[in-house]
Amino acid sequence: MKKITLLVLLFFVWHYTFAQLPVSQTPENKNVVLEEFTGIHCGYCPDGHRRAQLIQDSHPDDVVLINIHTGGFANPSAGEPDFRTQFGAALGSQSQLAGYPAGTVNRHYFGYSQTGSPSGATALGRAQWSGAADVILAESSYCNIALEADVDVQTREMTVSVEVYYTADAPVNSNFINIALLQDNVEGPQSGASTNPNQVLPNGNYNHMHMLRHLITGQWGDEVTSVTQGTLIQRQYTYTLPADINGVDLDLGNIRIAGFVAEGHQEIITGNYGVVNYSGLQYNLNASILDVTSDDFICSSNELKPKVIIKNTGAQAITALEFEYNVNNGTTQTYSWTGNINTLGSTIIDLPDFSFTVEPTNTLSVNITSINGNSTDDNTADNNQTVSFNKTTNEGQGTDYVVTIVQDRYGSETTWIITDESDNIIQSGGPYSNLSANGTQTHTHNVTINTSGCYKFYVLDSYGDGMCCSYGNGSYQMAQADGTIVLQGDGNFGSQVKQSFSIDATNTVDDAFFQNLRIYPNPSTGIFNISGAKDMDVAVFDMLGNQIINKRLNEENTQLSLKNLAKGLYFAKFQKDGKTGIKKLIIK
Repeated sequence: MKKITLLVLLFFVWHYTFAQLPVSQTPENKNVVLEEFTGIHCGYCPDGHRRAQLIQDSHPDDVVLINIHTGGFANPSAGEPDFRTQFGAALGSQSQLAGYPAGTVNRHYFGYSQTGSPSGATALGRAQWSGAADVILAESSYCNIALEADVDVQTREMTVSVEVYYTADAPVNSNFINIALLQDNVEGPQSGASTNPNQVLPNGNYNHMHMLRHLITGQWGDEVTSVTQGTLIQRQYTYTLPADINGVDLDLGNIRIAGFVAEGHQEIITGNYGVVNYSGLQYNLNASILDVTSDDFICSSNELKPKVIIKNTGAQAITALEFEYNVNNGTTQTYSWTGNINTLGSTIIDLPDFSFTVEPTNTLSVNITSINGNSTDDNTADNNQTVSFNKTTNEGQGTDYVVTIVQDRYGSETTWIITDESDNIIQSGGPYSNLSANGTQTHTHNVTINTSGCYKFYVLDSYGDGMCCSYGNGSYQMAQADGTIVLQGDGNFGSQVKQSFSIDATNTVDDAFFQNLRIYPNPSTGIFNISGAKDMDVAVFDMLGNQIINKRLNEENTQLSLKNLAKGLYFAKFQKDGKTGIKKLIIK
């Protein structure tokens, strides 16, 4: 239910052990190949992702994860990405799964199946995966597999070299080599994302990992007929990596390859990941600053927490970087970073906090001064970046606001909150009633905030798919009483969306200038007496920010007639000599 917008660039690094060539000729136990059947509209699938990751974390050298988007829950709604492949339906059907998420562990039947699946089905429920993995890891394998890939970034041609060595005779006449192309760090929607918070991005979208993009050896693999002890099988496969698959970008920096050996279409004997090498790069050593950001520029005080996003566009791994950075050309800060960024990989580096003198407009500058010790960066043109920001934005001239939530069909999933700088909730709203059909319904809330400062506005969706698309195109807005927009956005988000705003409440009705301003009766039937308003301008707005009246008050005592308006809450904005005050008007 959302359009993918890369507002936040964030990269997850998971532990992989790659089986590089040549293949081991020492007898080993089987490795686990967990094929997980999943979908973006499956509320329990993130818990499946979490459980699978825990299995791999417990056995990092021996577990291969392959996430296959298939079935009704994987069907995208309007504006959503399509993560399906041409292979998923057949794999899911073979497992005889009864629901999602489901998974097969080496496509083996363990004497039990997923609840609802027929006897003999290889599909397992997510709570069964760990026990099944333990069984496989304890069994001996009659073969080992190792693989690596070479990718030419200019032509996008990938060559995968595979070796299989038989440490014992296979009990069957032939095996099948399978090569899977996977992709990590694919941003997208996901229902139930909150059950796997480690993969929820700051913008509320979900970070999909281990995603199957293609089976290079076809639906069921490439047959091997020499399967006796001591046999070494060597194969090569070529595949031109497209720019996208089903409209979803195929990012060369986040691809993985996995290989496994199967008996026919079913039983998997063992599997492994392979290393990916790159050639055809323009630079041997190059660190590029993609972006400079901070935890919160909008509400920046005199303490800044900068972050820099680095991408390695060179053939050589980046292991050390030196930074210089400052605000407004003030005192230069330095920072030394060590780690590892592989070719075409990216990472976010937190620079140490520092204090500075706040000005109305500020500029943060970050520069890379050294790479891998004292080595020379082959391209220094992308080694610096600046970003400008104001101390505060969206300043309100008063304390009365209107929050407008346009829900989609499933209003029961939608809530919103406003928190202060200490994350204390000071206002909240929702959930709302569900509609009987796809569509929208508008809700308005009057909000009073009595203290100047920085605040955060959240809209949350408990199902993890925002308020949009085929269920109704929702939105949210916060405006001042005079209609000035403080913040707004559409319903295209995942579990939550956050915006910050600040309030400068110095020019409110509490200002001494407006001490003599009186409005009575209030509430009224539409006629309001006003005193103390000589030479003021007044504008009246409804709760949606629409201006109804704008006039000059020339007398000390006058009347304001709103008899033609419907019952409800309105706001009067008074101005004089550059000062502003807001008053509520209630027509009963």
